[in-house]
Amino acid sequence: MSITGLDRLNGKSVFVTGATGFVGKRLVPTLLDAGAKVTVLLRSRHGAHALAAMGAKVVTGSLGDGAAMKSALRDQDVLFHLAYDMRAPAAENLATFDTLRQAAEAVEVGRIIHISSIVVYDGWPQENLTEDSPTSQAGGTPYSQAKMAMEQTLIQGNCPVAILQPTLVYGPGSMLWTDRLADWMAAGSVVLPEPEGLCNAVFVDDLVQAMLRAAVLEGLGQERFIISGARPFSWSSLLTGYANIIGRGSTHYVPLADLAERLPPEEPGTIPDTPPLAARISAAARGWIGRERFEGIVQMVKQRLPQQGEVYPDRYMLELFSTKGHCQITHARARLGYAPEYDLDSGLEATQDYLRNRYGK
Repeated sequence: MSITGLDRLNGKSVFVTGATGFVGKRLVPTLLDAGAKVTVLLRSRHGAHALAAMGAKVVTGSLGDGAAMKSALRDQDVLFHLAYDMRAPAAENLATFDTLRQAAEAVEVGRIIHISSIVVYDGWPQENLTEDSPTSQAGGTPYSQAKMAMEQTLIQGNCPVAILQPTLVYGPGSMLWTDRLADWMAAGSVVLPEPEGLCNAVFVDDLVQAMLRAAVLEGLGQERFIISGARPFSWSSLLTGYANIIGRGSTHYVPLADLAERLPPEEPGTIPDTPPLAARISAAARGWIGRERFEGIVQMVKQRLPQQGEVYPDRYMLELFSTKGHCQITHARARLGYAPEYDLDSGLEATQDYLRNRYGK
C-alpha cells in the first residue's frame, strides 16, 4: 500500500478502539508496519495476547469511563474510533461515544478518525449520494440515528476529525457482506429481483487505506468522506463469486413486484432501540469464547444442517438488491488522494482463502 506521507505515522502515538473487530484486525498491523506506536482499547483481555505479540500496547477498560479514557488518550496523536457495541442499544452507544469524544477533546488528541456509515444519508440506498446529500434523519433506524448524532457532535467539536462513511464493507471476516451472503449461497439458491440493482461496496483494505490517508492529511478540519469501491457492481456478480469459491450456490430472478408482494406488511410505529435477542446472545458468545471459536462452532452446525433451498430477501435486502443509486467517492479521491486498489475480482481473490478455510474446501 503506497500512500504519500505515510512515513509521518512513524513514531506517532495512535489509539484504536474496535481493534479486534473485522476492520480493526486489518488496521492495527498496518499501523505497526508504518512505525506507529499503537495502543488498543479492549473490553476484556480476550485477544490481548495476539495484539501484544504484534507490538501493540493493550489497555482494558470501558469507553464510558471518562477518567480512564482521559488517561489513555493523553499525548495521543491520532484516535481511530471503530468500536460500536451491537449488543447494546443505540442510545447507550451514543452515550459512551460522547464520553470518549469529551475525553479526546479534554486532553487535546491530535485528530480523530471516526468510522461512521453510509446509512446516515436520507437517500440511502436508492439515490446517488455525495457528502452534500441530505442527512435529516427524520426517520431511520436507531443505528443510523446514532451514527448521524455522532457525526453532528464531531463536526461541531474542537478536534480535527475525518468522518469516514463506508458503504458495504466486504472481505475476510465480514459477517454481513461475506459470511452471511456465502452462507446463503451454501444453503441453495438466492432469489434476486428483476430488474437487478447495484451493490455499492468497498473491500476492507481499501477502507483501511482511506483511514491511513486521513491520519496524515494536512490541514484537516471537521470533514466527511464517502468511502466505496471504484464503481458499483451487480449483486449477482458478488454472490456468484462467493459460490465459485465455496463450490455451491446459485442465483435466480423473480420480478421485483412479485418479491415485494411476498413481504409481510410493515408494522407502524417506532423501531425499538434494542438489538434482537438472538443478536445479543450471538454478540455475547463472541465476547465470552472469542469470535473465531464461536464462528467455527456455528459453521460446523450449519454444515450438518440440510440444504434450505431458496433464500428470499427480506424488506431491507430487497431494497438493497434493487437499488440503482451510486455512492460517489469524488471528494475522497480529491481531498484524501483515495484510490481504491480492489475491484470485485481482486477483492474476491483476496477473500478466497478465508472462505475456503471456512467451508473446509
